[in-house]
Amino acid sequence: MSQINWKRVLLAGLAAGLLSNVLGITYAHFVMGDVVERLMRERNLTFGPEVAALHLTSRFALGVFIVWMYAAVRPRFGPGPRTAAIVGAAVWLFTYTFSLLNNLPWKTFPPDVIFKSIAFAFLETALCAQLGGWLYREP
Repeated sequence: MSQINWKRVLLAGLAAGLLSNVLGITYAHFVMGDVVERLMRERNLTFGPEVAALHLTSRFALGVFIVWMYAAVRPRFGPGPRTAAIVGAAVWLFTYTFSLLNNLPWKTFPPDVIFKSIAFAFLETALCAQLGGWLYREP
C-alpha cells in the first residue's frame, strides 16, 4: 500500500487552488460580471475584503482537497488523467452542484445563472483535478 506524499498534496493542491482562483475570478468578473453586479445590487450585497479573502482561501483549500482525494484513490484506480477526471467529477458533484442547486427553491439566483455556474464549475473542477493529478507524485 502506497503512502500519501503530503508535501506534494500541499504543493499540487495550492497549484490547483491557484488555477481555481484564476478561473473563478475570470468567470465572476469577466464572463458573468454584469450579471453578478446586477444581482448583488438587487440584493444589496457588497463584496469587501473579508469576502474576497474567504473566496480565495476556500478555493485554495478546495485545490488541496482535490489533490488529497486524488492521492487517496490513486492506489485503487491507478495514476493518471482518468483517475483525476473521476475525482474532479466527484468533487464537482458534491461541492458545486449540490450547493448551487439548493439555491433553486429559494430563488436566490435565476435558474440560468445557477445552471451556467454549474457548467462552468464542472470545467473548472476538471481542469484543477487534471493539474493536481499531473503534479502529484508518490514518495
